[in-house]
Amino acid sequence: MKKFLNSLFFSKYTAILCMIGSAVSVLLNYSFRFGYVFIDNTLFSGFSFALFIIALLNTALLVSVSVLKMKGSDKCRTKLFKVLQIISELFAVVFFIVVLVNFIVSGSESAPVAIKMCKEILPMWLAVVGVTTALFIVPNISKRGIKQTVSVVMSVIMVFAVYSALFPTAAYKFSSKPVVFDNGKEYSVVFATNDNGTAYIEYEYQGESIRIYDEDNGRKKAGTIHTITVPYEQLSGNTYKVSSTRVIDELSYGGRSGKTIESESIAFNDDFGDNVNVLTVSDWHTHNKIAQETAAQLGEYNAVILLGDCAPGMMFTQEVEDYLISFASDLTGGEMPVLFARGNHETRGREAGNLSSYIGYDNFYYTAKLGNYDFIVLDSGEDKTDDHSEYGGMVVYEQNRQKMVDWLNSLENADHSKTIALSHDKGICIEDGLSQTAHNKLDELNVSMLVSGHYHTTEFFDESPYPVLVDGGINADGDGTYVASMLSISPEKIDVKSVNSDGETTISETVLWR
Repeated sequence: MKKFLNSLFFSKYTAILCMIGSAVSVLLNYSFRFGYVFIDNTLFSGFSFALFIIALLNTALLVSVSVLKMKGSDKCRTKLFKVLQIISELFAVVFFIVVLVNFIVSGSESAPVAIKMCKEILPMWLAVVGVTTALFIVPNISKRGIKQTVSVVMSVIMVFAVYSALFPTAAYKFSSKPVVFDNGKEYSVVFATNDNGTAYIEYEYQGESIRIYDEDNGRKKAGTIHTITVPYEQLSGNTYKVSSTRVIDELSYGGRSGKTIESESIAFNDDFGDNVNVLTVSDWHTHNKIAQETAAQLGEYNAVILLGDCAPGMMFTQEVEDYLISFASDLTGGEMPVLFARGNHETRGREAGNLSSYIGYDNFYYTAKLGNYDFIVLDSGEDKTDDHSEYGGMVVYEQNRQKMVDWLNSLENADHSKTIALSHDKGICIEDGLSQTAHNKLDELNVSMLVSGHYHTTEFFDESPYPVLVDGGINADGDGTYVASMLSISPEKIDVKSVNSDGETTISETVLWR
């Protein structure tokens, strides 16, 4: 038994295995740091970061232990060394188990974010591991065959890393086809590519060929999300196509460009007349497929309303591309307008502050028209106070809601237009006073209906001064379900129909114009 325990805890192979596991756990721990706040709220502030530092130091200790074991140093026989080895190995196992549990319980929505964060730090991690292996591990490998194998593998990895940094490794293509957002002032045509590039849109207007670039004060923008604004009258009832040229290297002087790709021609239609079928979807939280399948069961539609919460947060441009732009493009084919009301999950993450520029908005509160009908789009912002620990001191949404209510109070409806209001949260503002002011103003503006989401339920409140639809979303009719809705708008009324992912009708109501 003593010999077995010695082999289990004190062999160089156990030390090396624990060193590798500890290094991997450091990588994964850092990748899951978006969840630190929930652990710290339960224990104490700074606990998770302290745990990460301990794991980092423990990895360095295991590197030292492994090197000394490989050298066969006399220090390995001392009692202190054996105690340190056991403690570091146990820590490595515990850290690795904690990370695995974190990954499992994070769920289908958060795990992809962790994977992206892992990819982001992976090059630095590989560089540190590579240098450490080259300086400390390889020189102490006694078996020539193993040493040569490790050296060859490291060389291949380094060559591939250098090549990837200098040259594209994938063909240039559209990662999202166009979607046309109505930002309240003009149309914003948005699409995405799988690598950095410049972009433009082309169409004919009044006998003239027009090309508009995605640019800022004369300089073309290079990125993966491409946003081009077009006046309503120029895109209305027109045909357009988008193009993008890959940017390999953007420099102060010169640079390198690659392939230019071009979409097929797309016919855009916003001439609805008196009857408009509007698809409304909310709270799909990365579950694009089930949301799209549910929407298809509602039949044909002329326009789309997105009521927010496309993903857990906006940490990466990839999330904007996959869960907002691609999702909207798949629903519309770039052939019809989209109205977007920001949800509370689009306010979180490092890219949240860039979302408006990505989709061509000045503000997330605005007015728009679909056919003969007016829409007031409101921005409810976050659902907690600005000082909540989840926001990390990065938000001032109370000020933004105040600005929105001030703007709302400036609106008039002198011609008594038929009007629908949109807001991710039916309360509009978490501040009671602002919420009441906003609802009173919507009543004054003769709003006939408020359409919202946020609560992951499907409900219809037929109350004064106007009815409210809470438009389902993921798990709205039970775990694993989705609910979407259709507003069939005519001069006399608004027919409201909601269906779940099994095709069953959950709401069927009629709202008369005020």
